[in-house]
Amino acid sequence: MSRTVAISKFVGTISLGLLTGLSYTLSTTTIPSLLALPSATPAHSTFRHLSALTSRHQVFLSTLSASALIMSYLLSPSRSRHPYLLWATLATAVGWSPEARSKIWGRKAEQKASINTHQRAKDMRKEGSWTEDEEWIADEEGNVNGEVVREGMEGWKVKQGIKAGIWCVGWAMAVVGLWGDGA
Repeated sequence: MSRTVAISKFVGTISLGLLTGLSYTLSTTTIPSLLALPSATPAHSTFRHLSALTSRHQVFLSTLSASALIMSYLLSPSRSRHPYLLWATLATAVGWSPEARSKIWGRKAEQKASINTHQRAKDMRKEGSWTEDEEWIADEEGNVNGEVVREGMEGWKVKQGIKAGIWCVGWAMAVVGLWGDGA
C-alpha cells in the first residue's frame, strides 16, 4: 500500500509540474511569438489550433494530477494523511475548472454562439446596420481583424500566466510535502 501511495504522490506532483511548465511556456514564449507574426489570418488560425491542443493537454494533465493526489490522500493511513495533498489538489482544480467546464458543458454552447454570431453578422450586413465595432466577426472573405486577434491572444496569455501561477503554488506545496514525507 505504501508503494502505491508513493507512486501516486510522485505521478501527481510530476504531472502538476508539467502542467505548470506548459502554461508558463505558453504565456512567456509561444504567445509572444504568435503576436510577432506579420498577418492576423495565420496568427488567428495558429492560435485557434494551439488553444484547442493546449486545452486538451491541460485537462488531461490536471485530471491526472488531481486524481493521483486525491488517491494518495485517500489511500494513506490516517497518520499519513497530510493536508498538502488536499491543497495541491485544490490548486490543480482551481486552475483546471474553467477548462473542464468548457470541455464538458460549453462545446455546444460555443458552437451555438458561433453560429448565432455569424448569422447575426449576415443579418446586419443585409440590414445595413453593420458598424466598425462588429468588424471582428468576419468579413465576406473570412478575414479577421488583427487588433481583435491581438487582444484575444493577450487575454489568453494573461489567463495562462494566472493558471501557471496557481499551478506553481500547488506544485511547490507538493514538492515540499514530498520532501517532508521522505517519499
